[in-house]
Amino acid sequence: MNWTKKDKARLLKCETDEELKKSFPALTLESARRMQRLFRPKRKAGGRIHRAIILPDIHYPLHDEPSWNAVLEFVPFFKPDEIVLLGDALEMQAIDHWKEEKGNRRAFENKRLKKEYEGFIQDILEPLEKLAPKAKKVYMGGNHEDWASQLVDRQPQMEGFVEPEIVMHLADRGWQWIPYLIKQSGRLIPGTYKIGKLTFTHGQYTNKYHAAKMSDCYDRSVAYGHTHDVQLYTKVHAEDPNDFHSAQSIGCLCNLSPGYLWGRPNRWVHSFGAMYVQPDGKYNLYVPIIIDGKFVFEGKPFGN
Repeated sequence: MNWTKKDKARLLKCETDEELKKSFPALTLESARRMQRLFRPKRKAGGRIHRAIILPDIHYPLHDEPSWNAVLEFVPFFKPDEIVLLGDALEMQAIDHWKEEKGNRRAFENKRLKKEYEGFIQDILEPLEKLAPKAKKVYMGGNHEDWASQLVDRQPQMEGFVEPEIVMHLADRGWQWIPYLIKQSGRLIPGTYKIGKLTFTHGQYTNKYHAAKMSDCYDRSVAYGHTHDVQLYTKVHAEDPNDFHSAQSIGCLCNLSPGYLWGRPNRWVHSFGAMYVQPDGKYNLYVPIIIDGKFVFEGKPFGN
C-alpha cells in the first residue's frame, strides 16, 4: 500500500481497534498498529504528561452522592486532558429487562427514561463539562446502556427514541460514544478505547478471579469496570520476562447495597482511575479508594 500524507493522518487518528478495522479493512489489526507506531511522530524525552480521569459504574440515579461529590472536587485539581465514563454510568431503570421479565411492574412506578436522561445531564455530564471544558470526553457504553439496544431489537419501532447517545445528543455535547458491543464481521465484540498503552473496556466477567480471566482474554494491558470491585492481575510470558501485561478493575461510584442484592454482602468498592501517560505511551494508573465520601491523592484530601 502506498501511504499518502492523507492516509497516514487518517491512520493516526484511529484510536480503537474498531476504527482501524473500519478505516483500513485490507490490513490486519497487527499490521495497522505496526504502521501507526512507524508513522507516529517521535517525541522527545521529557515531553508533556497526559492526564486522564476514568469514572466506572456510576449507575445514575443509584450513584453514591458523597463519592461523586469528592470526584467532582478532584477534577479541577487534577486538570485532566480527558475524561472517560467507563460504562454503566446510567442505571436505565425504566427499561430494566430483568424486572420486566420477572413481571415486577411495581418496579417501574414513576420510572421514566426521559427523566433519567435529564437528571444525568444535569447531575453528571454538565458538572464534568464545566469543570473540565477543554478535556476530551469519552462515554463508553456498558451492559446497562446496552439495554436500550436490546429494547430496539425487541421493538424496532423505538429506534432513535431511547438510545442514550441519540436522546442526550452526546456528539453535539462533545462526547465520543463507544457502544458496549460492536458488530464486526458478523460477530459481537466489546467496545474498547485506548489511552497510551492501556486499553479500556467496560468488562464482561464477574467470576471471583475476573482480572486473571480478562488478562487471559486480552493480549494487552486492560482496565475495566463492571465488577464494582478492585482487582489486579499481571501476566508474564516465560519466553520474555520483560513482556508482560496486566488487567485491572477499578471499582465503582454507585450505591454499594442496592435493593436488588437484598442485603447480601459483596466486594464492591468506591473508587475511580487517575492516569498519567508519558509521551511514549507508558502509563501509571492510580485507583484512589473512597471511604465515606473521602480520599487522599498526592497528600491532598478530597470530600467532605
